[in-house]
Amino acid sequence: MSNLYTQFSNYEEINSENRKHSASVDPIKWGENAERYETYRKEWNKAAEEDYLPSHPLHVDIELSDACNLRCKMCGHGLGTIKQSGTMGFETVQKILDESVEIGVCAVKFNWRGEPTLSPFLPDAVKYAKEKGILEVQINTNGNVPKKYADSLIKCAENGIDRIIFSVDGFSAETYEEVRVGGHYEDVKSNILSLLEWKKTNQATKPLVRIQMVRTVLNAHEVSDFIQFWQPKVDDVRISDVMDRGQGNSLSVGDQITVGRRRCPQPFLRLTIGRDGRVSPCCADWNQEVVVGDIFKESLMAIWNNKLMTAMREVQRRCHHDHIPICKNCYVKESFIWKKSK
Repeated sequence: MSNLYTQFSNYEEINSENRKHSASVDPIKWGENAERYETYRKEWNKAAEEDYLPSHPLHVDIELSDACNLRCKMCGHGLGTIKQSGTMGFETVQKILDESVEIGVCAVKFNWRGEPTLSPFLPDAVKYAKEKGILEVQINTNGNVPKKYADSLIKCAENGIDRIIFSVDGFSAETYEEVRVGGHYEDVKSNILSLLEWKKTNQATKPLVRIQMVRTVLNAHEVSDFIQFWQPKVDDVRISDVMDRGQGNSLSVGDQITVGRRRCPQPFLRLTIGRDGRVSPCCADWNQEVVVGDIFKESLMAIWNNKLMTAMREVQRRCHHDHIPICKNCYVKESFIWKKSK
């Protein structure tokens, strides 16, 4: 298999060699769809790194819920800037998935600003997406699954979800619960290990499990132990430096700093659909300041090719980030140029 790992700019990623290996062997897990998956990832990398626009969105974020059960220190929910509304209706989910399949979307993620396990429809959404033929179905989750949906992650696995990404910002209860306010470290750890046990019992290669940490001054001392514990157990471990989502630079470790801007890949890769059906050009538009369309008024293809998306891409090509507030105040690390400061 070819190397499908892409390193953006000169950002130095911790654990990059293991991540490079994980990306390169991923296609094998898709079995008879391995070639299709590899083709998709190559096109993703081309659109991310070059001035290339796919004929359709490669990925669609579908926000099943814009609510969250945690108040993390580096998140809008913790900062109080996100208004929680509820969950997306299942008929709307089906509408988006039907359109996505029709135009050739390869991947969907069933969350954006909220926690997907708060939606009663999550396992059903996964099942519908896989039955319709979506190549890669995934979620990000904080792993603090509500008791009434306690079996949600296992049901997602049974229904064919391809990837589950757990955000676990610590390697001890003390550190984790300081960062992820309202979370319970032992519950998260237990939920992850239960899913891994399900995979082992069922001799399943999927879902692929990624464990990730946002590195801050609060948890940087636990990074090595975090990697050492999780690397042998899961498919991928990612460590990313904290970005400013409104909390300022107080949480930054400071050994990598941004020194410039570069073309952001997001408008060339994906559409992000909020719980209310309004569409943003990237996952950083948490307050829906730049709405480029509405799925109840336009098709996904019409939105992908409309004047607003075209203008957003031109801003990125010219690196005129200051012209749009969400780009000027962006937290997506791929839109910055980095250097080591220590």
